[in-house]
Amino acid sequence: MKRTIQIVVSLVLAGVLAWVLFRGVRWSELYASIRKVDLFWLLLLQIPVWASFWLRILRWKYIVRAVHPATFRSMFSATQLGFLVNFIIGLRLGEFVRAIVLSRLSRVTFAKSLALATLDRVSDLIGLLVVMIVAAFAFRPTGDIVVPPGTFGIEQLPPIPATAVQTAGITAAIGLSAILVILVALYLNQGLVFGITRATVGRVSKRLSDWLCSVMEQFAEGLHVFRSASDMLKSTTYSLITWGCFVVALAGYLKAFGLDAPWYAPFVIQAFLAFGVSVPAAPGIGMLVNFSYPIVASLLVVVPNVTLADATALALVAYVCNLLPIIILGIVCLHLEGLSFFELSRESVQAEDAAPEEA
Repeated sequence: MKRTIQIVVSLVLAGVLAWVLFRGVRWSELYASIRKVDLFWLLLLQIPVWASFWLRILRWKYIVRAVHPATFRSMFSATQLGFLVNFIIGLRLGEFVRAIVLSRLSRVTFAKSLALATLDRVSDLIGLLVVMIVAAFAFRPTGDIVVPPGTFGIEQLPPIPATAVQTAGITAAIGLSAILVILVALYLNQGLVFGITRATVGRVSKRLSDWLCSVMEQFAEGLHVFRSASDMLKSTTYSLITWGCFVVALAGYLKAFGLDAPWYAPFVIQAFLAFGVSVPAAPGIGMLVNFSYPIVASLLVVVPNVTLADATALALVAYVCNLLPIIILGIVCLHLEGLSFFELSRESVQAEDAAPEEA
């Protein structure tokens, strides 16, 4: 009953958000925007999109091999099937599917496999932080941002003050840079970081200090799973290249739609998008909503004179261009490994329900 209520509520919310997203767009304008897309750029950007699937595994292998031997194929199948479930079923069940498949193919316990999938987020976070830092430092609008009338069905939204964006950007950049420095410090000297935290934050709130140390300790465990500093450096490098592929692909979408955007626009769009896809999606249209909103919002903010139709069309095309490879590779992996999509989905739901009890 709890699962049914969760699905129904998420579907209703996704439906409402989809209606709000499209109600300010004229379908004739949306169709015209999609028709003008440059197919050359659309095909060219597929290179970084497909390359990112391969690079993710090269990044993850340095974590997996430090704990348990696994083949490239088993890690690739586990990751792609996780993506497939996340895009089709949603609800962040893909992480459990990734762990289930790796557990089966590599004969490692499910608990350890789930930990390996979670630890992969550590090196992934480093790449994301760099993208967000670039976006925060580079995006410094000189004038107030005016959102096109009719956006999300609202006749006229108030302009966004340039000073507010600049202040938020500088604050975010400093904060993100500090997080990156802390991650490096945790790897080099965990005790020093904890000591500084307790000596500073502990003076204000011991509870907050203990919580921060607990969170940082989890990250430290993730960083120290690498067999050597060389492995961590290689994994981090692949993470940066992977996020670079995402940024290059977004630059390709801007070219495909003929949008005159500043060089930092793909970084800003990717920063918005990373937050959107991290939210648990409803089954079916959920990932479309999670994918489209941040792209549309960031385009309206960072690209001068972009129309709502062009922003929405780009978001839809980008979603389809990411969905198709995931479906194709997911079906191939299901066939190669002799697995059932519905069986994996059912097992992932059971695994998620059991997770709190095991914890």
